[in-house]
Amino acid sequence: MSDKKKKQIDTKPFEELVKILEEHNLTEASYSNNDFSISISRGTNTAKYDDVARENIKPKEDEKIDFKNDPRAIKSPMVGTVYLQPEPGANKFVNPGDQVKSGQTLLIVEAMKTMNPIESTLQGKVIKILVENEQAVEFGQPLMLIG
Repeated sequence: MSDKKKKQIDTKPFEELVKILEEHNLTEASYSNNDFSISISRGTNTAKYDDVARENIKPKEDEKIDFKNDPRAIKSPMVGTVYLQPEPGANKFVNPGDQVKSGQTLLIVEAMKTMNPIESTLQGKVIKILVENEQAVEFGQPLMLIG
């Protein structure tokens, strides 16, 4: 028998990283501490959408789609009331199908009697507006999709 004892590998960090990959739909995750480092990656199976498919995102009547983790979603930075136009009777800031640039005003969220313009952080076409005019919204709620 050898003088060296075989080290037993603690598989918990591996299992935790795999769990994180699956829960958050990631392709890579890493962990390290003073004497240990691990990285895990997995292949991806991503689907590409054409413009027509993206424009026709429609949930079934009894099914709601959760866009919270969608990278195309513009989310509310605060709790408040959404306004899709600058003033009553005016044209909407944007409509589905419009091209938008990063920094362009998309809508307003009123919070504590302050009108807060919400600007696009993305560049592309407005795929879908997920809220109605004068609707109450929560922090982090998806407001529209841009792709």
